[in-house]
Amino acid sequence: MNTWVVKYGGSVAGEAGDLLREVAHMVGREGDRVAVVHGGGPEITELLERLGHASSFVDGQRVTDAITLDAAEMVLAGRVGKRIVRRLQRAGVLAVGLSGEDGGLVRAEPYDATGRLGRVGRVTAVRRELVDLLWQAGYVPVLAPLALGEDGELLNVNADFVAGALAGALGADVFVLATDVPGVKESRHAQHAIPELSAAEVREMIGSGAIAGGMIPKVEAALAAVDAGAGEAHIVDGRGPAVLAALRRGEPVGTRIVRGASPAILTQGSGESW
Repeated sequence: MNTWVVKYGGSVAGEAGDLLREVAHMVGREGDRVAVVHGGGPEITELLERLGHASSFVDGQRVTDAITLDAAEMVLAGRVGKRIVRRLQRAGVLAVGLSGEDGGLVRAEPYDATGRLGRVGRVTAVRRELVDLLWQAGYVPVLAPLALGEDGELLNVNADFVAGALAGALGADVFVLATDVPGVKESRHAQHAIPELSAAEVREMIGSGAIAGGMIPKVEAALAAVDAGAGEAHIVDGRGPAVLAALRRGEPVGTRIVRGASPAILTQGSGESW
């Protein structure tokens, strides 16, 4: 039995490969323990557009004011999470939707003291007991990336960071970040992903601009996860068929991030329990 944390990005939802069917297979047929952390960025942007509210981003993170936070809570803890639960249950496994608020599962602090990101959080602690209880009862936890701050207020947290912190706290055997690109590439125009990267190589690529935008949180989350105790981390294209099965067989898929992160990268929580 292996323990997996799968970040299920909004960009791969509904694709033909259907990562969620693979999750159900691993739980129902292989006996693995899987926790799913989902995003929902495209749907948050869509809702904000309908409300006449513009979206803005800094280094791949959504600037979150009061209106954006309300939209994020409605989309993440409501529509997206429940849709994933339904799809997993149609595939034959029991699932429970929750957010980082529930049971004090994820705690966070404001990400930036300058306030330029608004109500965006930085993970400070993960309390794993609720996930363990759900696994013991035979459920797949489906987690929305919201957290409670020290003041008891809601914070919006990048789903990559929540997933990485959870993978580290659980000591997951495999942490998978499923996205809509084949992995980390040397440049935007490169055809193939780099099979493996170290922390030093990641930092160099961020500095050069080869890793930019939404890929920055992904590589940082992967490094934080393996440094905090996850066995391995992979950034993969989740739209293709049998992605998780290939990883389970040990086949090279996407970009594997190896242990040994520098302190400069590990800015998003140690995954400690509290």
